[in-house]
Amino acid sequence: MAAAHMRPMTSLRDEAQNPSTSPERLHELINLPGDRGQHDSDAGWCREYVAANPSVALATLQELAADMDDVMARRNAVSNPVLDDQTLWMMIEDKDDLTADAARERLGLAPKPRPNTIARGVRIPVIDPKTGRVIKP
Repeated sequence: MAAAHMRPMTSLRDEAQNPSTSPERLHELINLPGDRGQHDSDAGWCREYVAANPSVALATLQELAADMDDVMARRNAVSNPVLDDQTLWMMIEDKDDLTADAARERLGLAPKPRPNTIARGVRIPVIDPKTGRVIKP
């Protein structure tokens, strides 16, 4: 019964995923009108699929990689072998850690440093309630 809730793949999304779709058409598909944030929007899904398509033109992929409002397109773009090293270098400090780490991995770098990732031991003094003195530092 779960299949009744699934929506069929649209022809636009099929085009966006198809490696035989021309680079010009792929560029058109990333600029579809509509609310990209809507759950079932062709505008949003096509951008994600185009970013992962191995036939996409470098300029289109760079445009998707630079869109700071579309994290999923950036995540797919950074993993696409078409993306150049210069763009990857610009993505190593991406606000999305998964995107930044994927860019760093492709460039042979260590993952993005994260502050306060190591729990540090804290000494809590034990105070004698009768004297008010510290028993254990």
